[in-house]
Amino acid sequence: MFYEFPAADIEGDSLFLVFREDRLLVKRDAGGCGFVGFADIAESIKDMDPGTVHFAGSGNGVGHYCFQARSPFKMEKPGFEFLDLRSLMVLLDGAQFALACTASQVLYWDRTTKFCGECGAETRYSQSERARTCPECGRTFYPAITPAIIVAVMNEGKILLAHNRNFAEGVYSLIAGFVEPGESLEECVRREVFEETGVAAGDVKYFKSQPWPFPSSMMIGFSASYESGEIKPDGVEIEDARWFGRDDLPKLPRPGSLSRKIIDAMMKA
Repeated sequence: MFYEFPAADIEGDSLFLVFREDRLLVKRDAGGCGFVGFADIAESIKDMDPGTVHFAGSGNGVGHYCFQARSPFKMEKPGFEFLDLRSLMVLLDGAQFALACTASQVLYWDRTTKFCGECGAETRYSQSERARTCPECGRTFYPAITPAIIVAVMNEGKILLAHNRNFAEGVYSLIAGFVEPGESLEECVRREVFEETGVAAGDVKYFKSQPWPFPSSMMIGFSASYESGEIKPDGVEIEDARWFGRDDLPKLPRPGSLSRKIIDAMMKA
């Protein structure tokens, strides 16, 4: 469902998820952090140049809509700021963060499918579903979600954590990676663990999943058990990897991320 601003179909009490590049506009007060209403942004709409507005979902009976600000602008009102989604993991509640993920992924799909990847023609919005279609060759483009695994490998009460060269200094997390064509999730778990650390893992069990809009992934969490091998970081992505116990855990990923949820659950077991 999409609209061109201004849209009479959008009710006055609706909330908006306004992105400037990869940051979301929120308003903060003593009660916490939340999305903005139309009255909050009405004076800035012209400067934002919103273009197409997409329906992101409903929460507490209120419609939530998202758009990408196509022009750089500043929000002058006190209490309003643009924050990245990683920061918002701990500031928004679960339902709000899910809507933020949806909005981010919808907008990413929208801006990356404006032209057909088959013939190059400009695509058009479907009137019946969330899709863009090519008027020339008929190809349809739906929001694409890339599956990725993340796994806690356990060995006699210790957990395998690694420092990726892209992490902040001192932060260790779980082994993770993208699923390759023709590969099952379980096969991906075993391959990623072995490639990145030299450890063979088995007894792969599903834990839970989390939308991961960086930019458009689905993170699928697992636990596994150590089978064999000595830790040998690949030296490409992984700079260091070790077994950690409950009493010597390093600096961990921020709360709210699936990696942190899995680590917390496994180390309390």
